[in-house]
Amino acid sequence: MYYKIADLIVDMNPQYAPLINQIAPYKIDDVPEVVHCVISQGNKTITEQNKKYPRLSRGEVEYLLYGAYFYDALLKYQGILLHSSCVIYQGVAYLFSANSGVGKSTHTSIWCRIFPEAFILNDDKPALRFDEDRLYAYGTPFSGKTNQNVNARYPVAGIAFIHRSDINKSEPISTKQALVRFMQQTLKPHDESRFDLIVQTLECILKTTRFYSLGVNMSDEAALMAYDTMRQDR
Repeated sequence: MYYKIADLIVDMNPQYAPLINQIAPYKIDDVPEVVHCVISQGNKTITEQNKKYPRLSRGEVEYLLYGAYFYDALLKYQGILLHSSCVIYQGVAYLFSANSGVGKSTHTSIWCRIFPEAFILNDDKPALRFDEDRLYAYGTPFSGKTNQNVNARYPVAGIAFIHRSDINKSEPISTKQALVRFMQQTLKPHDESRFDLIVQTLECILKTTRFYSLGVNMSDEAALMAYDTMRQDR
């Protein structure tokens, strides 16, 4: 079966939940002229990995395997995944990245509550890709526990690395700091030779994208401060 994810045509045949459900909106019916990625991991590979990680279900193993192989393919096409929650407001994408448990999803859920037009594009691993020198965020089926994702793309307004703070505040962030934090929040490829592809893509992202460090306290005021800091017309 064929799926279109981040404008890449992927040939794969998932067998288990959650992936079989999460990937359904990305399915295409026509036979494509070009296939960018073939993921042929079958039951044998899933069984082998399941033995290594017996606490995971077969579906969870499949989800992780397919996500990893898709990421390897994405790197070949000037794309990358960022561990973040991506919210869309007024036609542009705002990405908030941090370690698990900091409150990325809580923060973007506030956006969706106080800005009626806002919605979540992807709540865990949106894809980032360039098209004609413009960086876009894409929904992907690899959306974590909340399964919030939309099969669409939007231009990126900015990327913020957030941390908890009693006082809402924005801080300047250098290119070097942005690079280090981004590397901490992206997946490591199976093939180490592909680190060069990560570096090449990140160099382009760093040149064209605004980065921020935000301290937030998970209030409505935190979302308003983040929007005021990151909006494109400021």
